Amino acid sequence: MRKGTAVLTVATVVALVALSQQAQKRTAELPDLRGMTLREAQTAARKAGFNRLAGEDAHDSNRIPLRGGNWKVCSQQPPPARLPLITSVTVHVVKKGETC
Repeated sequence: MRKGTAVLTVATVVALVALSQQAQKRTAELPDLRGMTLREAQTAARKAGFNRLAGEDAHDSNRIPLRGGNWKVCSQQPPPARLPLITSVTVHVVKKGETC
């Protein structure tokens, strides 16, 4: 019984590693999010398959961009490219009406 449990554990670990490596190979085109509202950028990134998106205040004023429609994307990291879907995307935003 112990041997069977050990074999099952090893098989599970091998399967998880294989799934992780496969997930890293899945890629998509990250769009250019600059000029969009934060809400539009979130929607565009998710539509492309990217689910890890964070917004940061581009003016380093420690403001937290909560209402996505009130913020404009100035830059993004990483830039538009074909990337693994597990990539974390950060957009730097300013309040609408402010300059980047």
